Amino acid sequence: MRSSALVALLVALSSGAASADVEDLARFLRSVEEATAVTVPLRGDGTIEVAEPTATTDARLVVVVRPATDLYVETRDPLRKLLVLRGGDQAYRFRPGLSTAEAVGLDAAFLDSDFTREDLDPFRTADYKGWRIADEGSTEVTVTLFPKVGQYSQVVVTFDVEKKVPFKTLYYQETLNNLVKIRRDRDFALIGRKWMPTTMAMETFKQRTHTTLTLRWTQDAAFPPELFDPVFLPRPSPLNWPTDGTASASTPAAR
Repeated sequence: MRSSALVALLVALSSGAASADVEDLARFLRSVEEATAVTVPLRGDGTIEVAEPTATTDARLVVVVRPATDLYVETRDPLRKLLVLRGGDQAYRFRPGLSTAEAVGLDAAFLDSDFTREDLDPFRTADYKGWRIADEGSTEVTVTLFPKVGQYSQVVVTFDVEKKVPFKTLYYQETLNNLVKIRRDRDFALIGRKWMPTTMAMETFKQRTHTTLTLRWTQDAAFPPELFDPVFLPRPSPLNWPTDGTASASTPAAR
């Protein structure tokens, strides 16, 4: 009897601990989602570099983030525009040769790079049907997440616990062991109360390609409202581009 009672107690305690872990993880992921939102417009000026086995190309680009998570990306030489609205629920792109903006799917590549439109969506817990802790430490936690829709069978994300930002993501397709891409975000800058990566790198293993986004962020970006209207995407860009290829200095990088 005493042995049975002890076993029952251990089972109850272990079940309670597991339940608490799940609740703590869900709470942490919600805090990451909240940290993804911006409260003031942000602008990033920089470059995108795509390295392939036989050649490397680069282009200047501007990224504008409008509260809370709307995203606008524009490149020059070649001209490309990408607009992501409502946390990724809607997305459009424009390039020369099109008369209107076209809707884009989750797996559409941006500028023939390793980044797809889905990779640029903000983190939302609603996009996943489940998650579990893969590893954790005092400063970071690695979480396996299972998307509801999209091109990935699972993603494994390592978060900075203090900053509440993802800094490494593994992408799997078709099966749970087919690793196809890895993303690394680094050199985070604190802009207002928001941590923004100044370097985002994505590597695709099979194609042996590597894309790097390098940005300098500024706060209180001034932009016309039509920048986030897909109807205006085919029109000449209203953005002011730095003449020297750089933006004004942002807050010093922290990570």
